[in-house]
Amino acid sequence: MSAVDSLAAARRDRVLAAMRDRGIDALILGRQDDTNYAAGMRRLWTAGTRPFGAGCVVVASTGRTHVLSSWDAGLPPTMTFDDLYPLTWNPAHMGEAMTRIEGLGEATRIGVDEVSPSFARAAARFAPHAAVVPADDLMAEVRRTKLPAEIDRIRAACAVAWVGIDAALDDPDAAAAEGVAIAAMAAAGTTVPSSEPVVRRDGDATVIDLGVLLDGYEGGVGGSFVRGARGETPALVDACRVGVTGADLATAAKGRWRVRGLGMGYERPVIDAELGRAETLTAGMVLSVSDGDHRDVVAVTDDGPEVLSTRPS
Repeated sequence: MSAVDSLAAARRDRVLAAMRDRGIDALILGRQDDTNYAAGMRRLWTAGTRPFGAGCVVVASTGRTHVLSSWDAGLPPTMTFDDLYPLTWNPAHMGEAMTRIEGLGEATRIGVDEVSPSFARAAARFAPHAAVVPADDLMAEVRRTKLPAEIDRIRAACAVAWVGIDAALDDPDAAAAEGVAIAAMAAAGTTVPSSEPVVRRDGDATVIDLGVLLDGYEGGVGGSFVRGARGETPALVDACRVGVTGADLATAAKGRWRVRGLGMGYERPVIDAELGRAETLTAGMVLSVSDGDHRDVVAVTDDGPEVLSTRPS
């Protein structure tokens, strides 16, 4: 099994363990990032919003994941074509597809990360004995700390962000400097942004902030650059240590700041001047740490903060 496939299996096992701890028989996920985490299937990226849909089903009794898809490209070895169910706008057809998922009909507790007004009625058809309960906090807690392989992917995504930064610094006065950065990152392996790209002049400095998703994981770097060199790292980065609280981070911050979870996008915790004072950092967290124009990605470890967004040598 490849490293990518092993990571997909490890994430699935973490989800199943959390389901057992909560007494949840089936998990129905609608958020794209939660679906990616639980299933490990690469899916097409599309811009825009979408209403809640049963994008992924995890069944505790079988230990299997099932995904809303009509093709099997990107399937991990933990899944087969039989684990897919088709896209349809017809609720009756969707309910019929759900009834064919082994173990779902016998579920007595179904967890959901999102829900639509019609979902409870649909669930009554394919799982007549089930209570529908919130499970967004379950997924947030599972994703809160990262596996070593996840940290490697985040570090790789940060390296791609640096490719974009270097390209922008080569021609910071270009009419479309953001486009130059995006093109360079695309050539390095990703075309999916995780945030609005920023490239602007500020006197003698060039302010750049780039975020990308690479193989499902986010990386990002920001800073004020003068003659190619980034400004001094703020104390907030070094403050990201095991046992530190949101209130402690507020004391270390100097400018406009935010510390938030990072992995498959925007994650918990979220700590800033108004939120998260009672949060406590634990080993295994990966954080996007912003103070003013500076942004780094930091892994919280027992040995102190490890900056994953260090400029590649």
